[in-house]
Amino acid sequence: MSDTTAPAALGTDSPATDGLTTPALTIRLVRTEEYARAGEVTADAYVSSYGELSDEYLASLRDVAARVLVGDVWVAVDEAGEIVGTVWVSRPNRPLNPDVARSGETDFRQLAVAPAARGRGIGQALTRHVIALARERGSHRVVMNSGPEMTGAHALYAGLGFDRLPEREGRFEVQPGRFIELFAFGYDVAPAEVDAPEPVGSPAGAVSWQVERVPWDDPDAERLREQMDREVGPRYADRFSEASTEEDVDEAERAFSIDPDTIVATLLARDARGRAVGHAALRDLAHDGTRDLEIKRFFVQPHARGLGASRALLAALEQIGAERGAARLILQTGDRQHDAVALYEKAGYAPTPTFEPYRAFAFSQCFAKPLVEADRAEA
Repeated sequence: MSDTTAPAALGTDSPATDGLTTPALTIRLVRTEEYARAGEVTADAYVSSYGELSDEYLASLRDVAARVLVGDVWVAVDEAGEIVGTVWVSRPNRPLNPDVARSGETDFRQLAVAPAARGRGIGQALTRHVIALARERGSHRVVMNSGPEMTGAHALYAGLGFDRLPEREGRFEVQPGRFIELFAFGYDVAPAEVDAPEPVGSPAGAVSWQVERVPWDDPDAERLREQMDREVGPRYADRFSEASTEEDVDEAERAFSIDPDTIVATLLARDARGRAVGHAALRDLAHDGTRDLEIKRFFVQPHARGLGASRALLAALEQIGAERGAARLILQTGDRQHDAVALYEKAGYAPTPTFEPYRAFAFSQCFAKPLVEADRAEA
């Protein structure tokens, strides 16, 4: 997901990937400014359950910034706005613990409830949220492991329908020199309407993608942009709260709206059945006196993430950019889109100063990647 969404989309209802709201409890992705508090809740919960832990291990539990580089940290927030629980969930098709998770499964770790908030169903709500995420992604199972002494957690998982997975249990090194005997649990999920992507002209077990150029108003393109709004918008809803002035709202609408006449390419990634699972576009605008091309509306459906669809779209965008003579591709995303930042950095995009029209929005994070035309590269 390459860019944040216009304020008009920020008040939309959120599906499972955006957050779960229950009476007196909201489950959503952790916000950057909450890293310290979420880390303390996790550490306090582990100390309460396990007793004395090493300073090194406690530091790792507090290090939410490191965790969001490889997975999603969700928090449970009560009516007072206090974080009362956390859970670390793998991103689609990218297990946190390959020793426990298998292909097509969603795994989670470090489910923690603040000691003072226990007995209110928070652990159950967080676990149900993980199951909902897995179902939306098309995962066939949720898996995790837990120490033998966590009997309360084991009862929770059993009550929700988890079964033991003895073949995945054993002694694991949780920190250098510290081994713990861990149980494994699994919950079989009946995938909803989402089927796993099928390979396109590739060897067995691999997944490749057909990237197609379409008009901006293509129905599949519009559908995917709407899905992106529903997923990304709620992450920034508080940034455009009712306290914002009319001038603030107008400025945001100007910054995040898109004039279709400035779009020079709209791309879809399709799987073997022809289903559109990814969207990206290029916008031609002058930025800081340089004629760059800006990536807009970059989005891949959750069940297709981690399988190469994003890389296929980026490669196609970069090829179009080079053919058009652009010196680089640039993009804007937000400080709450940790998954997007990780993707771009792995693909060779480096942080760059915030460019217009996003300078007024402190949460903006901008990236750029230089392009080399094919004939120059071969020279």
